[in-house]
Amino acid sequence: MIEYVRYEDVNEELISEFPAFSVDEDEFELPYVTAGWFTKFILEAYLNGEKEVYYKGLHFIETLHTDENEIVRELATIGYLESIQNTWPKDLLDAKIPYSDLGEESKIWWVKLNDFWNVVSGT
Repeated sequence: MIEYVRYEDVNEELISEFPAFSVDEDEFELPYVTAGWFTKFILEAYLNGEKEVYYKGLHFIETLHTDENEIVRELATIGYLESIQNTWPKDLLDAKIPYSDLGEESKIWWVKLNDFWNVVSGT
């Protein structure tokens, strides 16, 4: 698993770690779009009982959150976590899936995203 990655190399690392995940060549250069597709990929893994892929996907996100590069950490939060929060089924999110399975740093940013959107929406 990666320990440090340059922002422009995140998608290459993703494909390297998850050979079953594929993205259109046109979208490959767009890390935020790829992040959205990847979160769908790990959701499908979860729903299909492929727990190893699901956990490995969440670990990949955690690794990005602990990277020393701020833009990579931002991608982990806005690209990956926010995609999960906005696209995964509400019943899973209400059941704390995947929150309960996230790494510690990812959990911190998950809560910060919720806090931000609560302020924005006035709730």
